[in-house]
Amino acid sequence: MKTIHQIPKLKTLLSAAVVSSALFAYGFHALAEDLTDYSSIPGMPKIDLLSGNDRWGCEVLLCLANPNGPRAVSECRPPIDKLFDCLSWRHPCKFPSCPMAGDGNYAKQLNDGFDPCSISGMEDAPRGFVVQGNLNDPEQFSTGRKNQKYLRGKSTFNYGGEHYFESDNSGYWGGTKACVKGFQGTALEAYSCQQESGDSSYWTTCYRTVRVYDEVVWQKFQSRRAIDVVINGQTFTRVHW
Repeated sequence: MKTIHQIPKLKTLLSAAVVSSALFAYGFHALAEDLTDYSSIPGMPKIDLLSGNDRWGCEVLLCLANPNGPRAVSECRPPIDKLFDCLSWRHPCKFPSCPMAGDGNYAKQLNDGFDPCSISGMEDAPRGFVVQGNLNDPEQFSTGRKNQKYLRGKSTFNYGGEHYFESDNSGYWGGTKACVKGFQGTALEAYSCQQESGDSSYWTTCYRTVRVYDEVVWQKFQSRRAIDVVINGQTFTRVHW
């Protein structure tokens, strides 16, 4: 992987924005690998063909797609700073677009404090309790009647995304989001619960269902101000600012 300073200059990167959709998509793939000199791609026109909002829109799209960050290249800082300043207004300006990017290649605003798990090649876990492990590991799961598995340890509740928490003062956004791979099945987890009996109540043991996966990665909640870069109709990356 090259260093940030070895990323191709923006003037060369921008030329990818005025070629066909196929070449544009190829340019993004190359940017992710950080290995390609864009000037070597056949049919690259000169940067002078872009100007005004068209140029700004293509700068924004390509800079947002940089896996090292939208401001990692010095030439990207002015157009990205302009974008963030614009979007920070009480009545923000229209999000810029790159008219030559081709169908399925664009950036869009959204409010989401988490990333799509698909970006890292994983799946979004459903809402509920999840745990990473091996159902056949006797140190982690015991086996009961009818081969029912019971979790010996503790699971974690997954909100599956954002959740607004009420508080005595002011509420706040948070929640949890688990990215998962390799669903193995379910197990039961014991926990203390309160049961009602007439006019009184008592504590007893209840059981809840836990989903077991080969791998569970928990995301940290980030800024809800986010921008998705979509390439060939699929989310390529999400930028929080």
